[in-house]
Amino acid sequence: MGSDPYGRYLVAAVAAADVASGVLMSRFNAGVQKLSSWEKSPGALVTEADIESDQVIAKALKASGCGGVIISEESNVDLGGGGIDPDCKIEWLVDPLCGTVPFSTGMNHWGINIAMRANGELTVGALATPTCGIVLTSEVGSGVKLNGERLGVAESDRNLGEVVVGLEIDGQDVWRSLLNSGGLDWLTRVLQANSFASAAYPLMLVATGRMSAVVFYRIDPMHVAAGSLAVTMLGGCATDGNGDVIDWSRDDELPMVVVGWPKVHDQLIEVIGQSG
Repeated sequence: MGSDPYGRYLVAAVAAADVASGVLMSRFNAGVQKLSSWEKSPGALVTEADIESDQVIAKALKASGCGGVIISEESNVDLGGGGIDPDCKIEWLVDPLCGTVPFSTGMNHWGINIAMRANGELTVGALATPTCGIVLTSEVGSGVKLNGERLGVAESDRNLGEVVVGLEIDGQDVWRSLLNSGGLDWLTRVLQANSFASAAYPLMLVATGRMSAVVFYRIDPMHVAAGSLAVTMLGGCATDGNGDVIDWSRDDELPMVVVGWPKVHDQLIEVIGQSG
């Protein structure tokens, strides 16, 4: 493939994230009260902004000529061939608007996730949080960049009881089950837990060293792939609730994902195992 085998795919991911950011910021600034919205399933909100972002991302990835298949929260699209290596299976994991609920209520903690999977392995990621002016990019073999500049984050040496941790749970039924079973007892061990109703936003906070870890319950890979790639390439961890490495070749829902800096991550895994 050459000295920079995934550079072409990263350029495509960034271009797609950029055009989607423009569309979403235009919608956001124009007033979210004007958006049409509906539930695609009970409790799963979608707006016309989600669909428009999904469409422009697909158009941008198709125009890149990189080929592959888009696996999106809103649609699946076969882009055909065009990749550098014809034997490499290319799949794009896309969340066109990560944080539909905060977006639709005028809150700024939302983003865009685009990751590329080559033969089942994460290789490229672009995570954009437009209201923060941040684009976080990752490419295996080339490192992680923040708005085009190489990113280096010093690991926090603080203990779990001294840090803020993100908690993302999608759906009332999941919340109810975890609360009733004692599955969230581990929360009493952290300094503070914040929930953003988004994966992109807290993953950006972890990757940039502003938050120590984030725990997701019942989440699809497309929501967390780009951010998890960035954190792990920076020296952090992304595992399931048992501390085992995520199998990123799968498309089905992940029961739990824990992403964070090693010391806090390992303490989280321990206390989560003691809960419920």
